[in-house]
Amino acid sequence: REKNERKMFGFSFVRLMDDEVGTTHRDGPHELCIYKCDDRARLANPMEYLTMPFLTRDAVDCIYSLPYQRSPKEFIEIETLLCSTKLTQNVDLLSLLRWRSAPEGIGETLSRVTRVDGAETVKFLQDVLDALFAMFSTDDGNSTVHSGHVFQALVSIFSLLEDSKFEHFKPVMDAYITGHFAAALVYKGLISCVKHLANVCPQTEKPEPIVRCFKSLEYIFKFIIQSRLLFARATGGQNEDSFRDDINGLFDSFTKLLGECLDNIQTSQVTLLENIQGGCDQLIRALDPAKVAGHLCEMLNCVTVGTREVARAKLKAMRNAVTSSLFDDD
Repeated sequence: REKNERKMFGFSFVRLMDDEVGTTHRDGPHELCIYKCDDRARLANPMEYLTMPFLTRDAVDCIYSLPYQRSPKEFIEIETLLCSTKLTQNVDLLSLLRWRSAPEGIGETLSRVTRVDGAETVKFLQDVLDALFAMFSTDDGNSTVHSGHVFQALVSIFSLLEDSKFEHFKPVMDAYITGHFAAALVYKGLISCVKHLANVCPQTEKPEPIVRCFKSLEYIFKFIIQSRLLFARATGGQNEDSFRDDINGLFDSFTKLLGECLDNIQTSQVTLLENIQGGCDQLIRALDPAKVAGHLCEMLNCVTVGTREVARAKLKAMRNAVTSSLFDDD
């Protein structure tokens, strides 16, 4: 146009959400279409243009059938980067957060959760944990067909916190446990899952899930104890004997595992010995410290020292015990 005639040449736009899958638009560079328009007033109604393709790659076949004519030789390039604790670009994570809308696909959703990038998971830590605990048990506390897979997903999240990249999220996890976690009936299922892994350890050919579980004992017990305390508070301390029996059974399984002398379980034994104190430190919030100490002594006395690694792990467990808050009680 003439230099003194300042009119609008055209416009571009970008949709922030992918409506088909519900995620935000992908990070990175994007070539946007330029549509001809010399009347800014026409843009007052966004619905007139929001139905049009906004990326050049999507607009090839529909240049002449749109409310606005596209300028085929021009485009504008932008680069986007999402920063959000409520919106995600990960389809697998989104399917977990929206699991109630498609409960028939829970199994597949859980199998994909462990593939989600850790940085994306910790951003949505509270929402992810809420979803997983809702799947873990029924309203009356019974296990579901997905409880085992949910437990694996929980352990994978706890394991993330041991990574130096994510260890600063531990206060976030602790704040969730004490301030937001409300699943008062999951403690029984969590105990059952840990006990099952300890029992099957001598027969399994893949110890990795068991090792990950034992490495995460501190956080598993944090949730067990918080759940138990919530239940006791709500019911006036009901099922105290049942809870003690469940813990006794769990430590019986630990003791039996440590008494075995098999090559294929030594990594699991070492990991259990190195991390059991984190669980005991939580147990004394709900059980008599002398009882917890008794369980620990019984475990250590039953260790079959077959290798130097197991012997070293036993000594480490003993050192952890005598330097813990448990030993502050005369």
